[in-house]
Amino acid sequence: WQKSMSGEIELWIELGQPDEKRIRKACGRARKVIVYTYQQRSGEAWWQQMAGKLSRFDNLEVHAIGDDTVAALGALAERAMRLQCTIQDGHLLLGDGSRSVEVAPLVRKAAAG
Repeated sequence: WQKSMSGEIELWIELGQPDEKRIRKACGRARKVIVYTYQQRSGEAWWQQMAGKLSRFDNLEVHAIGDDTVAALGALAERAMRLQCTIQDGHLLLGDGSRSVEVAPLVRKAAAG
């Protein structure tokens, strides 16, 4: 969560494949909600089930991260890491000085406005 100075939730982030009840709760409490899915095959099945149910939430974004990207991020992980991050035009470049991984999620649903 990212909260405002007054304690309101400005941003709620979920990872994986949350159920509709959790997303409904998040959308009711936060100004903006972002869901990042991974595991392409099950993520696609989840999206097929949820797309119609989630279309009514204007403050919700859903992004899918591909299996190759997840594997590359896992290979970047070490016990003691120093990472650099660059975000530009919806793409993220994460690197450790010698290797880098570009993360360009598939936008399944964009927030309104």
